[in-house]
Amino acid sequence: MVPSLSFEQLTDQSEMVVAGDVMRTWSDWDAAHQFIWTHHEIAVTSAYKGAAAKTIVVSEPGGVVGDRGMSIAGTVSYAPGENVVVFLQRMPNGYLRTTGWAQGKYVVDKAGLVHGAGASGGLEIVNPDGPGQRTPAAAATPLRTLEGITATQFRIRVEARVRGAKQ
Repeated sequence: MVPSLSFEQLTDQSEMVVAGDVMRTWSDWDAAHQFIWTHHEIAVTSAYKGAAAKTIVVSEPGGVVGDRGMSIAGTVSYAPGENVVVFLQRMPNGYLRTTGWAQGKYVVDKAGLVHGAGASGGLEIVNPDGPGQRTPAAAATPLRTLEGITATQFRIRVEARVRGAKQ
């Protein structure tokens, strides 16, 4: 289970919010050789919050290295060629990870419209409509207020929230 996050919470909890193109994906062990992480290199086209280099690496738990695999239900997936806008938070191990699981990843279509990426199987997002209410991740995400807006409108909303949070 993952708590449902509002747009404001996603923005506030994220170190960075960036737009860009997924260039490549690979899996590797962490520094302690305990956990496998899948890394996704993104060529940044715009940073809406935070200071991003020309490329960043977003890391999600799980993957396959050689004959060893690790699977985490609900992990966010990325594919080379995707144009994305993502909310990112820093993990204790130093990796950048999608904020709020799938709630923090949006795909930009060829028309420039933003769409929630959905979630992998097994993830439930706790519905804010009442205690104990649960909604399958696919129904709870994306945030309804962001679905189908233009990438420019998305940027304006994030930047306005960042300015408002600093005041």
